[in-house]
Amino acid sequence: MLAAPALTEDERQLKAELSKLEKKRDALGVLRLERKALALADKLRDDDPETARCILNLIGISHYRTGSNARACEVHEQQKAISEAHRDLEGMAAACGNLGLCYYRTGEYGRALELHEQDRALCEALGDRAGAAVACGNLGLCHEHMGNYVRARELHERHRAMAVSKGDRAMLGGACGNIGNCYYRTGEYARARELYEQHRVICEALGDRAGQARACSNLGSCHKRTGDYARARELHEQERAMCEALEDRAGVAGACFNLGDCCLNTGDYEQAISYFTEQYNMAKEMQVVITEADAALGVGVALRILIRDDVRGMSPASASACWDARVQEAGQWLQTALDFGCIEARLHLARLAFDAGDKQTALAHLQRYLSWCVECGPKLCAGCYQTRGENVHMLTCGGCRVARFCSAQHQKMASRDASRGGCLFLGRHKDLCGLLGAWRQLVVKDGAAADALRGELLAFLQR
Repeated sequence: MLAAPALTEDERQLKAELSKLEKKRDALGVLRLERKALALADKLRDDDPETARCILNLIGISHYRTGSNARACEVHEQQKAISEAHRDLEGMAAACGNLGLCYYRTGEYGRALELHEQDRALCEALGDRAGAAVACGNLGLCHEHMGNYVRARELHERHRAMAVSKGDRAMLGGACGNIGNCYYRTGEYARARELYEQHRVICEALGDRAGQARACSNLGSCHKRTGDYARARELHEQERAMCEALEDRAGVAGACFNLGDCCLNTGDYEQAISYFTEQYNMAKEMQVVITEADAALGVGVALRILIRDDVRGMSPASASACWDARVQEAGQWLQTALDFGCIEARLHLARLAFDAGDKQTALAHLQRYLSWCVECGPKLCAGCYQTRGENVHMLTCGGCRVARFCSAQHQKMASRDASRGGCLFLGRHKDLCGLLGAWRQLVVKDGAAADALRGELLAFLQR
């Protein structure tokens, strides 16, 4: 940071302390000084704007690292405003990149894409090849989540080429991880594991614990997808331990979800509930709605499956009493997930209501879920659950004519059971395929009443 004029002794000490904390990546230490740091940044915004925006950059990054995403956005917007007012292109690029990461974390990929494009353009104007390479990587991540896998891989390969030409091993590791993500999303798990291992080895050699945690997370996800839950759980435990050591709350929350998913798929429902609940509480504190939704769905699904055998076979009176207790709790979690936009929660609410003897509620939820599937089927892949990009070619299920898939591999993934890496949240597509096709044809296309398929719907819920 540049020396600022007319600083008091306390302010000079504050600057020095912030520099030390920045070098140690001590986000919590920075945030303990936030009030004083913001006052100093405000004092310097006109006379020493570079130092002011550096302080804001540090505070914003610290909020991001500790999971306070909304607050991080606020601070980076202030950083961006100061940089724009003084035509500080370097500061504008940094602010755009940081804001893009914040929007990416909350799933606002379109807005993140705009900001990373601005970041790249500014870096190129400055002749900052390293900054442009990082922006390419971030753009690739956005395109991945929007279903544009070909474009994503192009950007990540460009990122890797820049890293090789510069001899930058840290950048190379990150690029390998990102390319691995593209292979993961297209179901090429063996190739993805190779790249994730390269990323992990590079990070380990560099002492980059945050990078190691990401690599462990990605490797764990690969093993989950191939049904090797024991190895996946080991890797996600390593991920969690590293994130805890780094005080990375968002990383810990992500690890809890991964561990909960492993437990859910191996029948350890009580432990799954514990992990998902921990994730939910952290997400609520961090105000990350998408993570709250995932966690609430996880708790609700684990509870539903846990009590399923206890509820089925009971008399209606007994089932009703159970509904007022444990089933009601599961319903509340699933409703929370639904309120956050997890439409798949309706499928589990339908099964929950059916098991509790409330057939009408069960049918209402299932009917609305099927209608949503027909409406949104063309927009997302039923194998990887990602929304597709506008120019991505999708395969159509020949059975139901509703479900779409990014590739033949994703079509296979959609009908795997949990023991082979399938998803308990959405279930196997082949179980729903026939009913979905009948709903599309009879109710949606022919305009028949929803009750026309009452028998088929109840038979589906009975399974």
